[in-house]
Amino acid sequence: MLNKTLLKRNMQLYWHNIKFRFLIVYPAMLLLLAFKSCQGMAGIRLFSGVLQVPGAIVFPFDWLFIMLAVFLIIGDSPRELFLKDYPIVSRVPDGSYLATIYVMNASLTVMIWLTWQLFGGLPLIFSLEMLLIFLALTALYASLQFFISSLLDLGLYAAIFILAILVNQLPFLSSLMYLRYSAHWADGLLGSALCLLAAWILSRMIKYIDFSLE
Repeated sequence: MLNKTLLKRNMQLYWHNIKFRFLIVYPAMLLLLAFKSCQGMAGIRLFSGVLQVPGAIVFPFDWLFIMLAVFLIIGDSPRELFLKDYPIVSRVPDGSYLATIYVMNASLTVMIWLTWQLFGGLPLIFSLEMLLIFLALTALYASLQFFISSLLDLGLYAAIFILAILVNQLPFLSSLMYLRYSAHWADGLLGSALCLLAAWILSRMIKYIDFSLE
């Protein structure tokens, strides 16, 4: 069970870290969704992605921005919360402390996902698989920051999403484009499970972190 006092304390630190990014990225995403909705492109058309054909690369910047929005907002908050703020309360079990970070990231992810639903048109199974994938990706995103810089972490995710745009059959992330989506759930479930496993393994390796170097 999460320590409510710890969660409240970390929520305040979390909001202090993300608030400026949130107040820029979230309204920008809303404006993009509203603009596309006015053009009749919200919902499934906005999340349809692309199917690349030889000799004609199509790059959906709007899709890329929407996919990266949650990571842009999260920014370096996991790294700051753990490497800078955890030593102050180091008597708290590290597992409980990490759980608050994962819960806050998951809550932000669900908020972003619910925002997408407001613009309608997303099939339920496709939408739920997107949520599952993003919950797994944000967990791994947080865990990676305990060992690499937040800019490198974000750059890695951006590169992977760009690769997903360019490669039609890229496993896992292709499930986030409706044009490439297959309703059998295999890619989404397996990819999400691997991301969560990697996040868990990294979270168990924090004992090797030297906080004096931060």
